[in-house]
Amino acid sequence: MLSGVLYAGLMLTKDGPKVLEFNCRFGDPETEVLLPLLDTDLYDIMKACCTKQLKNINIEWKKNLSAVTVIMASKGYPESSSKGDVIEGLDKADSR
Repeated sequence: MLSGVLYAGLMLTKDGPKVLEFNCRFGDPETEVLLPLLDTDLYDIMKACCTKQLKNINIEWKKNLSAVTVIMASKGYPESSSKGDVIEGLDKADSR
């Protein structure tokens, strides 16, 4: 049985959610926005995981908070992305 981090890469499509991948690691960049919502010390969680004591730790999350990650990628990513393109429309996104 796995004892550790299991990351599920998911994508919402017009046909519903799809699983892209599973990894035994933290997801990047998702982890950067989720960890600040964790009230329990990550070290304590990982130590409990390594010592097979997860059943003895209470993992707490901050209440009434959410996290969002926005990724911007160039047209064609990941197969044939380009560099140096001008990003347009940021003023419209910032005004909402």
